[in-house]
Amino acid sequence: MGARAEDLVRSALAGTGLDVVGSAGVAAYDARAPEAYRSAVLLDGARGLIVVGSAGPTLWRRLRERMDPEPARWGEPHPLDRFVRSLLDRADAALAGAGVRFRRFEAAFDAEPRMPFATLAQIAGLGSPGPFGMLIHPVHGAWWALRGSYLVDTEVADAPRSRPACEGCAAPCVGGWHNAEGVPRATVEARSRCVVGQASRYDDDQIAYHYDRMVILERLRRGAAPTGSR
Repeated sequence: MGARAEDLVRSALAGTGLDVVGSAGVAAYDARAPEAYRSAVLLDGARGLIVVGSAGPTLWRRLRERMDPEPARWGEPHPLDRFVRSLLDRADAALAGAGVRFRRFEAAFDAEPRMPFATLAQIAGLGSPGPFGMLIHPVHGAWWALRGSYLVDTEVADAPRSRPACEGCAAPCVGGWHNAEGVPRATVEARSRCVVGQASRYDDDQIAYHYDRMVILERLRRGAAPTGSR
């Protein structure tokens, strides 16, 4: 095979907003996987793990380009998940075209099996736990999300060793580390106070989709104009 599997995925998804791609050897995956999720169970002969995420507003803007000409489609179930699924199909095609055997997993609302994506992202070197219940990416901070993963039957690059993004930080996102246990979820306010990755902040209507979905979906069904970052 020519290009590595993770590079095939990265190239297939270029420009879609699924621009966060990491990888790790299958031994690192199996060391943390419960028995029912070991590579031999999910994909016999697997040798590598690839994890895919989105960061910043690009994925959302691509979705709006697809949906806004037909606003009624915002009433369909889980429009973002369906869009991500269609994009991951491009990576599937690239892997299959290169003769890579694989199994895909999604972080969608209705996906089965339910994979531990936060753990997969750590294995692939994409983020480390922050003080408000979210993995913090070294570049994008809190403005990113996990979208899919693959077990593949070919070697991939090991995850790079990097310093956790929160190491040495005073945690202004939650008013100090002593408050970390009291933050139940990744609120907009906490994400906005993170000192990493604010250049990747989501668009306002994208934020609303994740935090007040029914309200923003009704606006989008009515053909509301997009709103940008603050």
